[in-house]
Formats: sequence, structure tokens, C-alpha cells
Amino acid sequence: MRNFWEDVVHENLDYYFIGSMVVYSINRPFMGIVDGQQRLTTITLMLSALRNAFQTFGESDLAKGVHNFIEKADIDNVNIFVLDSETSYPYLQSHIQSFIPDVLDCSVGNEEQRLKIGFDIITTNLNKLMPKTSEGEIDLSKKENAIRILKEIRDKVLSLKLVFIQLDNEEDAYLIFETLNTRGRDLTTADLVKNLLLKKLKNNQIKYDSPKEIWNEILEIFDENELENGMRDFLYHYWLSKHTNITEKKLFSNIKKTVSSAEKANELLTDLKTNSKYYTSIVAPDNHIWTRVSKSSFFSCPLFGS
Repeated sequence: MRNFWEDVVHENLDYYFIGSMVVYSINRPFMGIVDGQQRLTTITLMLSALRNAFQTFGESDLAKGVHNFIEKADIDNVNIFVLDSETSYPYLQSHIQSFIPDVLDCSVGNEEQRLKIGFDIITTNLNKLMPKTSEGEIDLSKKENAIRILKEIRDKVLSLKLVFIQLDNEEDAYLIFETLNTRGRDLTTADLVKNLLLKKLKNNQIKYDSPKEIWNEILEIFDENELENGMRDFLYHYWLSKHTNITEKKLFSNIKKTVSSAEKANELLTDLKTNSKYYTSIVAPDNHIWTRVSKSSFFSCPLFGS
């Protein structure tokens, strides 16, 4: 986030290249995102913060102009968000994207916490660039200078360059994404699996999203045990223990073939939660609370030697 801000705002570049985005057609004009959601989310956070800053100076037209890149009317003249992220619902939509932030009290999990931190960083950085009074408050009397700065940042964000790859279906999009990743970038298998499971188990409840909560609970298990690549390694070792011996590169395609229904997705997610606890007790035994009997039995098993 900080590097992105520095590159976009402070570097004097004619344009800034943010890489490739891989999407596939759903129902025109809607597209599913296979690669690029994190960058699109970051851009949405920046535009939302800029919109709020324009509002602070009473520039409602400029605020609405920016908001048009965040939310716009569809063919039925119903307002929809340009970025419709299921995994961060409803926090992103209610607290950041909305023109008037909702006061809805919703749970803030790991992913939402990162969104909040990122949005706070952007808002703080914008405030630092604004003219200040002797007391350190934003000087609303120097509006002209502040608006000039905000417009410059807005124009830089809207001038970002990327390679846009659009496919007709999800299968082809994932194939292109995997090909791109095997030629220089790390494949985020955990993100792909999460999106797959949450898509199969789409939850329409605003207050509580059970599948997402379960996924966040698994992430917290690895965070608590300070396992930086915990989810990535766990998914691979879990799949090897339950299914055929495959390379890590083919892991997601194997999982995707197996998770063919909501029932299968629910079974996998439940089993991942159960086995994540066993896995951390193996790879981080010092962080596990053992009884005398369980610890003795565990470390005398053939896997570890007696």
C-alpha cells in the first residue's frame, strides 16, 4: 500500500504501469476478476478517500465526479458498485465505497481489518498533503491549493496503465492466469481456493457470512502460530494427504475439479478448518498446548521417531 502510494503520488512519471488484469465475461457488462482484484481494490480505496476529501472542502460536484468511478447506474438505472467484492461484504461497500458511509455495525475480520488499515493510511497521507493551520488542522480557507493537489492525485490514479486480458469464460481466464504466474510471478493458490469456496457458498446475509468467517478463522490459526506461508503450505500438504500426489503448480486445478458443488465446497471448508489445527500442532509443536499423554504419544510416533 505504502509503495503504491509513493509510486503513484510522488513519482513524476507520465504514466505508471500496474501490471496485467485477467477477467472473464459473466453477463455483459459484468466481468469476473481472476487476477487484479487487489490492485482494483487499492485504486477503489484511493478514489473513495479522494471523494471524501473533496467533500471536506464542500466540492460536491468534484466528489460526485470521482464517485462515478466507484458506483454508477446499470442499464435498469439501479446504482451498483463498479467493484463488487463478495469476500469483503458488507464492510467495503458500506464503510468505504458508499457516498454516505453506513453506520452498520458489522464484524471486522482479517481481510476487512487490512482494508480499514489501508484506507486509513491513504486518508492520513492525503491529510498530510493538505494546507494546515498553525494548530495543525486542515486549513479550509486555502481551498484552492488543496483542490489543486487533490485533482493532481485524482488524475494520476485515473492515468494508471495496465494490460487488460478479457476471456469469454472462467476456465480460459484461469488458464491464462496460471500461465502468467508460471512465467515469473507466484501463483496465489490460497486466494484462488478462497474465491472458489466463497463463490460456491455465496452467502446473502449482511450481518454474518459463515463460510467467510470459517476461512478467516483458519487464517487466524496460522497468524497466531506465526506461520507466514502457513495457508499455502497447509493447502498443499493437506491435498497430498487426502488425494493424489501432484505438483504444487497443479494444486488449484485439482481442487477446482473436485469442488463441483456447494456441498463439496462446504465439506472441504469444514475439513480444512479441522485439519488446520492438527497441521499447526505438527509444524509448530512448541505453540500447541499438550497434555502429558498426548505429547508423549505424538513425539513417539514413527513420523518423528521414538
